[in-house]
Amino acid sequence: MAQPHSLGTLVSILLAALATSSYGQGVPSQSATPATAGNSAVSAPPQAAAPVTMTECEGINNCATWTFLGTQGNGQWPSGEVANLSVEHLDADSVAIRRADSTGPSAGLTAVYKGTRHEDRVGGEFTSSWPGHWDNKSGNWYATIGKISQSLPSVMRVCAIGAPRPGWPLCGTWTWNNGHYDAAWPEIGVTATVTVASFTPESVIFNRADYGKEAGKWVYTGKISTQGDSILNGDVLDTNNALLGHYNATWGAATQDTPAVQPVQPVVVRPVVCWGWWWVVCE
Repeated sequence: MAQPHSLGTLVSILLAALATSSYGQGVPSQSATPATAGNSAVSAPPQAAAPVTMTECEGINNCATWTFLGTQGNGQWPSGEVANLSVEHLDADSVAIRRADSTGPSAGLTAVYKGTRHEDRVGGEFTSSWPGHWDNKSGNWYATIGKISQSLPSVMRVCAIGAPRPGWPLCGTWTWNNGHYDAAWPEIGVTATVTVASFTPESVIFNRADYGKEAGKWVYTGKISTQGDSILNGDVLDTNNALLGHYNATWGAATQDTPAVQPVQPVVVRPVVCWGWWWVVCE
């Protein structure tokens, strides 16, 4: 008897996930009648699909982790390279993936990976260019499809452990929308787009970009709890991987235990007033 999430099933899920333009949207599990289809579409919230991971290798000791959400992905190498990935072509037998390194020792490198699939493996030839180093360098690559990661929650409650400054709210709500999370803090006029680089029990990576008067970029890392409904004592980093603080995140039933948004009241410091001649009295 075939086991759940067999290798063939993994490949099918990967192909369906990458090829479906509406990836990340909820799909009713049962067919709806015309009378109920409209109500189902209105009432069903968008569902975040599970990321698909691949272990991609070029040579013997040069392997990376590729994580895809739909046709967009993120690649990370142990040596520090980070790349944006996009699926340019996909059918039942072949695939073409474009790579663009954004940070790390090879920032500026671009490459196109073309290959064919065989059960849980994909491989072929790539062509890369790196301004100032080489043009159209070719090589061989292969990738193994990993297990399906935990499904992303459609809504998360994310709370800072200690506000970054007086008056800022401790908690905010992240809502899944068209392949990313939308977050907003009306009290301070900040809105943010949060993309997901990894969401597995052992590795959670969110990239947050703020807009408005408090523009900036941060990286949230952590691990999913054994209950599968929270991230506890995660780290908030800047783009240089410097630790800025910590956070908790909850979803589902665990969100009921998360406090509502409460701004931290600023501490008012009264000026020191002194008077006197032979002696000084201050208050």
